[in-house]
Amino acid sequence: MSRKPKKEVKVKRTTLVLPYDLWEELKIESIKKNKTMSQIIAQKLRLLKALEGKISTTEDPLSF
Repeated sequence: MSRKPKKEVKVKRTTLVLPYDLWEELKIESIKKNKTMSQIIAQKLRLLKALEGKISTTEDPLSF
């Protein structure tokens, strides 16, 4: 019985500095969805990238 090798996903480890309230929201969401915080953050960044240019803002949405 041979198994198919899993597709290797290339990742890069990084450190984020977040305001406590944002970290707390992400932690709660990750527990509710049974996903890692990294998965939640990556998903949100992909969504933001997809929406980029479609929504015009004058304020930096990533500033804190």
